[in-house]
Amino acid sequence: MSADLMYTALAGLNTFNTALSVVSDNISNANTTGFKSNTVDFGDIVSGLIATSNAGNAVAAGAGSSVLNVETNFTTGSAQAQTGTWSDLMIQGSGFFSAENASSKAVYYTRDGEFQVNASGDLVDTNGNDVLSSSGKAITGLDPSTYSSFSIDQNGNIDGTAISTGAVTTIGVIGVTTFSNQNGLIRIGENDYTPGGNAGTATTGAAGAGQAGTISSGALEGSNVDLTQQMVNLIDYQADYQACSKAVTTGNNNLQTVVSLIR
Repeated sequence: MSADLMYTALAGLNTFNTALSVVSDNISNANTTGFKSNTVDFGDIVSGLIATSNAGNAVAAGAGSSVLNVETNFTTGSAQAQTGTWSDLMIQGSGFFSAENASSKAVYYTRDGEFQVNASGDLVDTNGNDVLSSSGKAITGLDPSTYSSFSIDQNGNIDGTAISTGAVTTIGVIGVTTFSNQNGLIRIGENDYTPGGNAGTATTGAAGAGQAGTISSGALEGSNVDLTQQMVNLIDYQADYQACSKAVTTGNNNLQTVVSLIR
């Protein structure tokens, strides 16, 4: 029985260790642009049935807990302070920006709209990947020697004002991608996601269509981490972890008592 107690408590230790790691990750990313917080779903473990006097109502024997799933909260974070930079973008909706690695051609999806123009006049993200248009192509031609200024409207249209004539020309359209199941996205770090097998259908187009949302220029989306809730979770999980640790100690003491009786 003491061994069962220790194994059950050990399952709890592993569960709350994972929960503490998730909460710590949320807290550490409270100021990360476009970060989405994660929550832990718990489940019980059953090892068998406990015999009772009523055979028709056998009771399941518990064997601890486990982490069923770590779920991402994709609600839109609050806007950070207005940056005033035309290429800083925020999506007001459920869509994602898409960017392509020029070498590997791998496409990543992100809520981090901190973009800039590189030396070649291409719009890129903070990792140097090409930001893709509504047609899935790299956005190019943003030449500061040709245009005096740029602007982006809520539908993602990039307009440039020509230096020579003052005429305004639409150079490209920012692409926004939605997924039929956002929870199927896989977080790969650096504010990027890739679609997993359960992400469903990906639809890319201009902002303002369907659930894609509109684009705000000159602003960045903040993290949606609720620090107050995360601190409550941290205290709660820490107390649970300590309780499981105490149960392991109790089980060990009981086991030592049994061994000493045998001797």
